[in-house]
Amino acid sequence: MLDDPTPDLRSRLLESALTLISEQGASGLTVRAVAKAAGCSTMGVYTHFNGKSGLIDAVVEQGFEELDRVLADAWEVAGVGRSGLIATAESYRAFAVEAPAQFQTMFSPAIAGYEPSERTRERTWETFFAHRARVAAALDSADADPAASHYATLRLWAWVHGHVAVELMSHAYANEAHPAMEPADLSLAIDAEIERSAVSVAP
Repeated sequence: MLDDPTPDLRSRLLESALTLISEQGASGLTVRAVAKAAGCSTMGVYTHFNGKSGLIDAVVEQGFEELDRVLADAWEVAGVGRSGLIATAESYRAFAVEAPAQFQTMFSPAIAGYEPSERTRERTWETFFAHRARVAAALDSADADPAASHYATLRLWAWVHGHVAVELMSHAYANEAHPAMEPADLSLAIDAEIERSAVSVAP
């Protein structure tokens, strides 16, 4: 079997990796399984990703690139301020719901033998820093205390991420006795953070 050297094979390998994670969990992600699903030999994985860890790095980095895009688009459309923060929170949820396997791999890469590269570690932080700038633009406390926007971003991200993660889990384990959770009102945490910010800069 000859491996296709074109970028299309790289895309197929990434898609195959995500499908395997979605269908079989992290344990199902092996070089052999990904290559078979993509219709190539294992050499294809090594050629494009230098092995399993490089493939997972690519899955994670691609996920954060896409998450950056959807958050930035939501912010641009909704505008600076409360509406922008709510829009980015809802877009975060939409990303997770539409791509749960990639979302899980991005934030919980518990795959045997995987150690993120330094580049991948830095890439994940870029998404946080970009959102921190949006939070700083929306909250009055940012001008009074440079650290305020950092901790506000941590609180907001943790709140939104936690609710979204539990929502996804409820869908995965839903049954007649325990139906899937309704989406939480993500604006509640944003309003609380705006109020906290206003208090922090009051005379």
